[in-house]
Amino acid sequence: MLIGLLGAVRDPFRPVAPELAPLLSPTSVLRPFPSRVPAFPFTPLEQALQQVGHLEAGLAAAEAGCDVLVIDSLGDYGLAALRAATALPVFGPGEMGMAAAAAGGRRFGIVTVWPASMNFIPEGLLRTYGHEAACIGIANVGAEAELDRLAGPDGYLAQVRDGAAAVLDAIAVAIADMAGRGAAAVLLGCTCMSPLAAALAARAPVPVINPLASAVLAAERAGVWAGGERVIARPGRPDLVKRMVEGVADEPAEDCPVCVVASNVGE
Repeated sequence: MLIGLLGAVRDPFRPVAPELAPLLSPTSVLRPFPSRVPAFPFTPLEQALQQVGHLEAGLAAAEAGCDVLVIDSLGDYGLAALRAATALPVFGPGEMGMAAAAAGGRRFGIVTVWPASMNFIPEGLLRTYGHEAACIGIANVGAEAELDRLAGPDGYLAQVRDGAAAVLDAIAVAIADMAGRGAAAVLLGCTCMSPLAAALAARAPVPVINPLASAVLAAERAGVWAGGERVIARPGRPDLVKRMVEGVADEPAEDCPVCVVASNVGE
């Protein structure tokens, strides 16, 4: 099964989401399809731009022969549009991760590496998916200043990706605090936290839900596409989306390993 991972980094030196390999069947392959809209979702404005970027990435994945699509962002960018535009099964970590966290009627908390100014993204999903009452709160490990130093080998994103001790410890403390407040599970608030999930789960007093793993495993269970027309959008719509994205694709990237394109090496 070929799983298109929408918004994921294409990096020639790193396999995509290697931490998920032990969870997948030997016949499943994750292939990254980066968003070509270089706008970090600081506000709902950029969030709307990423809806289009991830839609275009999903259409490219469908054309490339993917059997199923997974959005590599808790924000589920473009999920509804993709389900309207392609016959392939499409899964969002926000939708799947929140469902897993709330399974059995349990209350859960969200712990994220992003600051409070970005809580509008998970808060919107909680309303959309009907989990507001089940979520006891969102803990923000990252400070607002981190948004000004995202990129580079010493940047905040590199620290998250590499599991810097200070970041890992801060997340673990926040998870324990959520459990102390009554959360029966904790949802990681960004798919960029996926590489840390196993280490965090080993230290946590409650289950830790990796939303990317939830979505990818749901994609595997969906089964291989069994025929029929892949793209069901009205004629010309996919080309229109592509032309829209090409208008901004050459702008400087605002680095985020899951939300915007970080590398086009190999295209």
